[in-house]
Amino acid sequence: MTHAITRRRFLKATAALGAMGCATTGTRRDSAELVLTGGKIWAGRSLPQAEALAVSQGRVLAVGADAEVAERIGSGTRVLELGGRRVIPGLNDVHMHPTRGGRFYAAELRWDGLTSLERGLDMIAEQAKRTPQGQWVRVVGGWSPRQFRERRMPTPEELTRAAPDVPVFVLFLYSGGMLNQAAIDALGLTPETPVPPGTAYEKGPDGQLTGRIIADPNPTLLYQTIGALPPLSAAEQAISTRHFYRELNRFGLTSIIDAGGGGHRFPEDYGGTRILAEQGGMPLRISNYLFPQNKGAEIEEFERWTTDFQSGQNLSLCLDHGFEVEGGGEFLVWAAGDYENFLAPRPDITTRMDWRPQLMEVTRHLLSHGWPLRIHATYDESINHIMGVFEEADALERAEGRAGFGGIRWAIDHAETASAETLARVGRLGGGIATQARMAYAGEDFLDRYGPEAAARAPAFRDIIEAGLPLGLGSDATRVSSYNPWVSLYWATTGKSIGGTQLLDARHRLSREEALHSHTVGSAWFSQEEDVKGRLAPGQFADLTVLSDDYFAVGDEELRRIESVLTVTGGKVVYGADAFSDLNPELPPILPEWSPVRVFGGYQR
Repeated sequence: MTHAITRRRFLKATAALGAMGCATTGTRRDSAELVLTGGKIWAGRSLPQAEALAVSQGRVLAVGADAEVAERIGSGTRVLELGGRRVIPGLNDVHMHPTRGGRFYAAELRWDGLTSLERGLDMIAEQAKRTPQGQWVRVVGGWSPRQFRERRMPTPEELTRAAPDVPVFVLFLYSGGMLNQAAIDALGLTPETPVPPGTAYEKGPDGQLTGRIIADPNPTLLYQTIGALPPLSAAEQAISTRHFYRELNRFGLTSIIDAGGGGHRFPEDYGGTRILAEQGGMPLRISNYLFPQNKGAEIEEFERWTTDFQSGQNLSLCLDHGFEVEGGGEFLVWAAGDYENFLAPRPDITTRMDWRPQLMEVTRHLLSHGWPLRIHATYDESINHIMGVFEEADALERAEGRAGFGGIRWAIDHAETASAETLARVGRLGGGIATQARMAYAGEDFLDRYGPEAAARAPAFRDIIEAGLPLGLGSDATRVSSYNPWVSLYWATTGKSIGGTQLLDARHRLSREEALHSHTVGSAWFSQEEDVKGRLAPGQFADLTVLSDDYFAVGDEELRRIESVLTVTGGKVVYGADAFSDLNPELPPILPEWSPVRVFGGYQR
C-alpha cells in the first residue's frame, strides 16, 4: 500500500477535518478549560515569575497570581495543582529531523544517554536474539564515545561477538560507521566494492574489510548504508512516529523545525506524520524545510514544491501551525554542503564543479517565490563563499523590483566557526543563526583538530547576540546528536560536552535565561511564529511543560536529567508522568513486535 502525499490529498483531508470542527482555536471564553495553579511559571522574559495560568480554545487566556487566575475557573474547568513545580513554555527545537526520526524510531536501538559501552554491547546481543531473519540491529546516532565510562568506540570485532549471526550497523554521527561480519556478508561487500569519492571501507593489513566505514569527509556512503537497511511498513512507520513524538513530549518539546535530511524525500517519506496530521493526532507542531535529493538537479524539486505548496501552508487543521511547509533547506544544493566531520579536514566547497551557479539558481527561485531558506554551513570560509552568492542574488532580485532577502526569514545552520565579521555580513542581509548541540557530541574531535582557542568560541554565542542576530537553539537530532533538549541547554550554559570536556569559554556561554529564550521564542523566529509561540502570554499558543526539577535552581550536572512531568500542546495534555501519569494519553503498542523500543525505550537513564 502506498502512502504517497500530494497537495490535492492534503487539501482534501484538511478541508474534511475543518468540516468536522477539529480545530482547537476559536472565540475565547471568559472561563477556562484548563487552569494550572500553585506553580513557578517562567512565562518569558517579560514575566519571569507567575503562579497560575488559564487556557481557553488552545491559547493562553490569563497568567499571573493564583488569585487573579482563579477568576477564570468555571464549572467545566479542569484545575491542576502544580505543587510548586517549575513551568516553562514548550521547548522549540530550531533544527531537528523528527519526521525522519519517527519513520525509523521503532527499528532503532538507541544509545542516547547510555553511560557504558559494555551495556551497549549487551543491548545489541539481547536485541539480536529477538530480531527476525532479514532485519538488522541498528544504532543510528545520538551518542558519543565520551559518554561511556570506557571513553572509546566499539570495534567491529565486538559487534561480531555480540551478534555473530545478525547484521549490525552502528553509526557514529556522520563521521563514520561500523558493520559486523554478518552485515558485511548481507551487503555483499568485498575489498573491490566501489565507493563514492571521499569515503572508504577500511581494509586491514590482509587487504580484507575490517567493518569500518570512513566518511572523509563525504557522508554519502553512510547515507547509502542506512538506505540499504530493510524499511518498516507504512503502518509500522505511523505507529513508530506516534511513539517518537511521545518521546519528544517526554522532554518538554512542543514545537520543532524539521530540516529535512539526506535520503528523506518530501512528500513520499512523510507518511507517518501525514497520518497524524490528517487524523488530528499531532502532539507537537512541526514546520518543514524541504531538502532536495536530486544532486545537480535540485532546482527541479524546488520548482515542483513552490508550485504545489505555499510557504506557511498548514497541512493539519486540527492543530493550528501543526504541520507546515515552511521553506527550502537545510541543503539548498548538495554541491554547497560543507560536511562537518571533525575527524577530517575542512572541505573547500569552491573546488566542486558548478556549486555557485547551482546555488544562485535555487536561491533566486526561492526568493522570487517568497520562500524562507536556510543552509547548512559549519565553517567560516564556507559561509563567506555562500554569502557572496546570497548578496549577489539579493542585488539581482532587487534590481528586478522584488524584495530579495528583505522579504523572507533566512538562516545559517550550525555556523560553529563563524567570525564576528561574517556574522555582521549575515546581519546586513537580515539573517539569523540556528545553532545545535553538535559540539556536545563531537567537540573533542573539533578540539583535537582546531585547538582550544577555536573550540572556546564554537559557536560564538556572545558575538551572535551582540550582533543583534536572531538566535535559535536545538539539537540536530537524531543522528549527529540526541533529541534530548536538556543536553542542548546543558551544553549552551556550561560549555561542556557530554563527556565533561570544557569547550566554550565564559564569554560565549549563555545564561540559563538566554538559553531558554533561544530554545523557545528564539527558535520561533525561524518559522515566523514568534508572535504566537515561545511565551506564556494571553493570546499565545498554550504550549507548555511542567518540569521534574527546577531549571533555574538545579546544579549544572542536573540539567541533563530534567524531564517533563506534564506537557501541553494547544491546551491539550500530550504527556503526563509522576503525579500527572493518569493524564498520559494512551498509545497503541509500538510495532513491529521485535522493536528495540519495546524493551529498551528511547533515551536511556
